[in-house]
Amino acid sequence: MPSGHALYVGDVGHARFLPKTHRLDYPILYAWLDLALPIPDFGWRFGEGGCRAFSFRRRDYFKGKGAADLRQQVLATATSLGAETQQIDGVYLLTPLANWGLYFSPLTQYYLCQQGEPRYLLAEVSNTPWNERHHYLVPLNAGSSHFSHAKNFHVSPFNPLDMHYHWRVDGPAEQFNLSITNTRGGDKVFAAWFSLQRQAFTEANLRALLIRFPWQNVQIVIRIYWQALKLLAKGLPFYGHATPRIQPHDDDIKPDRHPG
Repeated sequence: MPSGHALYVGDVGHARFLPKTHRLDYPILYAWLDLALPIPDFGWRFGEGGCRAFSFRRRDYFKGKGAADLRQQVLATATSLGAETQQIDGVYLLTPLANWGLYFSPLTQYYLCQQGEPRYLLAEVSNTPWNERHHYLVPLNAGSSHFSHAKNFHVSPFNPLDMHYHWRVDGPAEQFNLSITNTRGGDKVFAAWFSLQRQAFTEANLRALLIRFPWQNVQIVIRIYWQALKLLAKGLPFYGHATPRIQPHDDDIKPDRHPG
C-alpha cells in the first residue's frame, strides 16, 4: 500500500462485447494523493489551484460541495453509505489532475485504509454531458478484491440502466489494476479497466510526464465523443438519460444509505 503522494502511469481500456464488439485503449496519468498531507507546490507545473500544467482543486470533487476538507467529506460520504470508518486512518485520492485549468474524470477513486491496508473504495462516477455525480461503496481486502452490485446511475448512452457491475481491484501497490465488468441478464456486455505503474511524485517526473501528457483531459473528452460517433455508426442502441433507481445524492450532498 503506497504511503504519501505518488504518480500512476499506465493504460485505460474499454471493450464492448454485445450487441456488437468495440475496443479502445489509451495511455493515462493519475495522481495518488494522501489527503492528510499538504499538496506540493512545483510552480507552474503543479500545485493547488490556479491554471497550471497540472493542479489539484477541491472544487473538482463532490462538485465542490460538502465539507471544505476533502478528507472529511470522503469519510462522511463513506459512512453514510454503510462504511465503518471509526478505525480508518488513511484516506487517499486516485484522480486525473486538472490540466491547464480543465478537469475531467469519469471515475474518481477514494481509498479508505486501516493500518496500511485498504478497507473501502469510494468510487465517484460522473456522466457527460449531464455533469452528474454518484457514489458507490466497494469493500476491499488486502490483495485482490471482488464485488458486485446493481447499476443505479446512468453513465453511457450506449449502456442501459438495468445492468450489474462486477469490480475487481488488485492493489493499490506498485502495480495497480482495476476492472469493472457490466453484465445484463447474465451476459457480459461491457468492460473497462486500467493497469498502472507507480512513480515517485517528484518535479522531475512531472516534467517528463508533461511532455507525454500535455493535454490529457482535452484528449480524454475528444476520445469519448469520437468513440461515441463510432458506436453510432455501428448501429448500437442509444439509451437516453434514465432516472436512477436511487436518486444520486451528490448535487445536495445528502447521501442515501445504499452501497449499490
